[in-house]
Amino acid sequence: MSLNKLVGGDCGGNNTLVQLSNIVGRDAALSQPLTLADKYVSEFMAQNNAQGPQTFNMNSLLNDMPEIESHKHAQIRPGPSSSSHMSKPWMPGPSTSFLPQRPMMKSHFMPPQPVMSLGGPQALASNFQIQYMNESELQNDNVRAKAQEYVDETKEDDNLAYNQFMSFMKKISAGELNFEPAQPTETVKNREQLLDEMSEKYKEEWQKLSDVDLWDSNNGIAKEYEFAEGNVMLENKSALELGKEKLKMGDVPGAVICFEAAAQQQPDSAVVWFFLGSTQAENEQDPLAITALRKCVELDPNMQDAYLTLAAAYANENMPKHAYFSLLDWLKNSPKYNNLAFLDFDTKNTDLRHLQVHVRNLYLDAARRDPEHIDADVQNALGVVFNISQEYDKAVDCFKTALMVQGSNAQLWNRLGATLANSNRSEEAVDAYHEALNLEPGFVRARYNVGITCMNLGAHRQAAEHFLVALNQQNKAESMGPESTSTTSPAIWMTLRMVCSYMGEHNIAELVDQKNLTELNKFFEIDA
Repeated sequence: MSLNKLVGGDCGGNNTLVQLSNIVGRDAALSQPLTLADKYVSEFMAQNNAQGPQTFNMNSLLNDMPEIESHKHAQIRPGPSSSSHMSKPWMPGPSTSFLPQRPMMKSHFMPPQPVMSLGGPQALASNFQIQYMNESELQNDNVRAKAQEYVDETKEDDNLAYNQFMSFMKKISAGELNFEPAQPTETVKNREQLLDEMSEKYKEEWQKLSDVDLWDSNNGIAKEYEFAEGNVMLENKSALELGKEKLKMGDVPGAVICFEAAAQQQPDSAVVWFFLGSTQAENEQDPLAITALRKCVELDPNMQDAYLTLAAAYANENMPKHAYFSLLDWLKNSPKYNNLAFLDFDTKNTDLRHLQVHVRNLYLDAARRDPEHIDADVQNALGVVFNISQEYDKAVDCFKTALMVQGSNAQLWNRLGATLANSNRSEEAVDAYHEALNLEPGFVRARYNVGITCMNLGAHRQAAEHFLVALNQQNKAESMGPESTSTTSPAIWMTLRMVCSYMGEHNIAELVDQKNLTELNKFFEIDA
């Protein structure tokens, strides 16, 4: 594309007004005697000065255009810089009305600074002066080369090229462009250097992080069991037997107090720690249950039932890796299944999915050992595995199979109910929970689960009643010692407050914050 095409009138298309502006520019530059075009311009400017702004008479001009065209070819060819400093000619654009189009003057590099505007009634003011560019201003070879390079880069788009070129030339004339070689900048450090510096700076912190064994993370589980203070059962030498009797009576919270006393009396008894841990699990206190059961298997690794209860508690506390390892320990310490193909696992690097598949396959192999007889413990463990992987239908089948052998096991009925609830089978879940409560009326966890299921069904008042029953059962244990710390579950209190908010009973929610069981029982008509 030539420079003449870039700045010439042809870039505006076949437009008579564009051609007129070119004629005006050429004639003024050549200083020739007045032509017919000069005559029209002079008349228009004189009229404009004498009468003020008027509407541009386009029709009159168009009528005379043939005569103007006849004189066009008689003119001497214009000089090379006759139009260099003109603003971009008016160009037709997309329109949604019949109003005249505004001139397109937006520059790519700087705000528009038009030399003239053709968009309004004052389009050609009387003080208008055509500006020229002297060719001597372009003698610098460096500038000329840069200009030519710029033209070549923008030759594909006439409109864009014109606007950018005019901006470029204005910057040159104003002295805003400097073509001196750029000064070298400081070399940016490469990625490896930055990593080395950060590694050295944070070496100690990274070392501490790398030493953390995520498998040994306790998730807030205390290593040492925290006993309630002022336990009056400490003076009773038959605390363990009394706790067993309370379990049979369905008084789970009362049994916890007795087993805590027995654990302080016999701290080296794995059996006592097992009763304490399994009862705390039923009491909706999984963190305490985990601590007690850990103590149990530490004292006696052959306590088979402790591993299964511990695995379920880990699963409830969202600690699946620990749950899988507990299930592996159950198999390894079982005389019947300890010859299965076990694998050694790196506790830091074992992938959870790989561990899950390995444990599941081991228990499936154990279930196939004797297909004529159901091992309820194996089915129970498989139910826990499938619950962790959220394969609830398979877990339901496992727990139902186990119940075919141990139909009076309240823990199995509760786990079946929870699995049914997790698989959106709430009505069936309620029936399973009721079976558990019929076997153990003081089964706090089953009672709490019934309340959760009622919430899912939208029966908020019934849910609140079940939560209060569970809290009242736990609260009875506090009477066994004047200095006893609270034995009620924070999770139940929190859920009760939530359901009161759902009911719109915000005043009652304040009673929950105060843990005022007396007033809550009155409101919900609960016989404590």
